[in-house]
Amino acid sequence: MRENEQKHEQKSEQKPEQKQEKTKPIKQVKFENEESQCVHEFATMLETIARKLKEDGKFVIAHGEDEIIVSPTNELSVELEYEVKGDKHSFEIEFEWYEGKDKNKVRIL
Repeated sequence: MRENEQKHEQKSEQKPEQKQEKTKPIKQVKFENEESQCVHEFATMLETIARKLKEDGKFVIAHGEDEIIVSPTNELSVELEYEVKGDKHSFEIEFEWYEGKDKNKVRIL
């Protein structure tokens, strides 16, 4: 009988607690477009984005009947990347922000 009791005790041992991983939010691509532009058109687009961000704190991407409002918080993380692969050159500008990050900042009224 002792053997049966020992086997039963071994089976009922609990496994060590596993760390619960945080679930990552689902990535939603709201807009993606790739097209050829001359340098002047591209520079004008960048100037428009910069002007709208300075004046209104947001800009609108319009493509056909779709419109996306891009309204970042004041605190941004900015990444610039220049890459060369053979004879192909790539320069990327990316900025990220978290919703509500500016809400807890001290303001002087």
